[in-house]
Amino acid sequence: MKYIFTPMNEKYASDIVYNWHYDDIYSFYDMSADEDDLKIFMDIKNWQNIIRAVFNENDELVGWASFYTEDDEFWLSLGLRPDLTGQGLGEEFVSECVRYAISHYKLTKNTIKLAIALFNQRAIKVYQRAGFKEINKTIRNTPIGPVDFIEMEKHIAN
Repeated sequence: MKYIFTPMNEKYASDIVYNWHYDDIYSFYDMSADEDDLKIFMDIKNWQNIIRAVFNENDELVGWASFYTEDDEFWLSLGLRPDLTGQGLGEEFVSECVRYAISHYKLTKNTIKLAIALFNQRAIKVYQRAGFKEINKTIRNTPIGPVDFIEMEKHIAN
């Protein structure tokens, strides 16, 4: 599948927030499930340089990705449309997000990081196949209470 990254806009963001709902425990990742994440996602200042809508070659919105630097580390956050999860598309989607980051952003180090809830073993396996390795465990306060997270990192060649 070919992925096309474009700046987020109100139409795409509204579609993701109001129409993308994940099943069962994965509803944790519904954009509307976390008020803080929702504020960041809907902040139009983030739409030009940080948050991207991702389309396939048929001009269908299939995902989103966020690229940002925090504490001198480059971070990636992403989401695949709920009906596309579990179909073997994850590794390619993650790898395309990494390629996009390398070609469009100044990485402060030769690494890209991401964080994932520990219960999401399906995504952890995808990230591992895409070359990410676990580097740290944390507990984050979330709308449902404390949740165990792991931080993962991928080394990027110069």
